[in-house]
Amino acid sequence: MTSFMHKLAEGLRTREQYLEEHSEHPIFETEEGDIFKEQYDDLVTELKEFSNRVGDLAAAGEDFDERFEREISDSNEHLSIKIDAWAKNLDKK
Repeated sequence: MTSFMHKLAEGLRTREQYLEEHSEHPIFETEEGDIFKEQYDDLVTELKEFSNRVGDLAAAGEDFDERFEREISDSNEHLSIKIDAWAKNLDKK
């Protein structure tokens, strides 16, 4: 279970890093792009909070079922992110 949790946290960090690295893009350089950029920055912040929450729950060894689902769009671009993270201790008989 521990290796699964590490892989989950690593996957979330990879998604965060991808979003951060792509936060500088020509689509943000238009008037409408300013609004999209603001929404994008908010999305990255929310994703970091989600990742931290899942990491804390995983480190505590607690059962959890967390979902992150966000969409942002303007007239030209659409970004949708859906992440499910869960852990459950199995009773051994």
